[in-house]
Amino acid sequence: MKRKHIILLHVAFWLLLILNHSVPSFLRNTYFSLKDQPKDLLLFIKYFTIELGFYSITALCFYANYWLVAPQLFVKKNYWKALLYTILITISLIVWRYMVEFGFFKPVIGFDNYRGGEVTFKYYTTNIIFYYFPAYFIYGLMYFFAESWYRDRHRQQELEKERAGAELAFLRSQINPHFLFNSINDIYSLTYQKSEQAPEALLKLSEILRYMLRESNDELMSLKSEVTYLQNVIELQRISAKGDAHINFRVNGQIGEQQIPPLLFIAFVENAFKHGVINDPAHPIIIELDVFNNELLFRVANQKLGGEKDRTGGIGLQNVRRRLELTYPGEHQLTISDTAGRYTIDLSLQLI
Repeated sequence: MKRKHIILLHVAFWLLLILNHSVPSFLRNTYFSLKDQPKDLLLFIKYFTIELGFYSITALCFYANYWLVAPQLFVKKNYWKALLYTILITISLIVWRYMVEFGFFKPVIGFDNYRGGEVTFKYYTTNIIFYYFPAYFIYGLMYFFAESWYRDRHRQQELEKERAGAELAFLRSQINPHFLFNSINDIYSLTYQKSEQAPEALLKLSEILRYMLRESNDELMSLKSEVTYLQNVIELQRISAKGDAHINFRVNGQIGEQQIPPLLFIAFVENAFKHGVINDPAHPIIIELDVFNNELLFRVANQKLGGEKDRTGGIGLQNVRRRLELTYPGEHQLTISDTAGRYTIDLSLQLI
């Protein structure tokens, strides 16, 4: 909250507190010194001014402890200085109250809080110590403590948010070069072979890069855009495989403007293309996306290639795991089944 808004809230609080006491007092005309005066606007102004004067003592007690004593107690741990400030505040309150009552109330408004009786220094001191201090002195300390706790907690949340945002940006930047490197290699092979599909593959890559560079910088994108991106990736893979890519891509449910982090599924798909059997019509790569009641289910399944797995292939999967943890904490489930001949990924999450 901005500082000016906090100041306005404080002013409004004290104003309401003063009105809460001055209005009933005016309606009942409770002060002895003002009993004989007519109940008009001038009398209300006097009642309001009296309450304003008394609450100025209260506010002095509250804010002096908030600004002077509390920082020494809770931040600097300088207890002797806190004690010194407490003594000075007590003396200031006594002097200020005397000035308000006998320097303004009595000569200007005609209000005598003691009905002509004498007021001793001992009375003023004990009244300040036992009436104001037990309440507003402690309130000032409590307010400082609560405000410090809230400010520290808010700062910590902001730091965590910035840290998570920076980490997400870094993880996303790791995805883009990896995909770009693989795609360029595929198109280079088509060009080298003088394939007629090379221009179409280049066009698909252009559409993919446009999405990655212009749109995926946002924290969230529409699910429809993400599905279109996957379709382009799959088509590019089919072109690169010269028609020998057997991929079943199926989408069910209402796919529209639901929001999802961009480039969330590409690591799963790339992993299947890189380490799965893609040219066996009996065992095609399965890519399924289902949406039911704002729950998204995503599955990628493939037969595994023989031989040792490329150890660098797991980087993308590690990144997407971390992105899911940061974006959907406690609201997603990722299950990976890695058997002797088949690799399956099942992801479920709540759409935003």
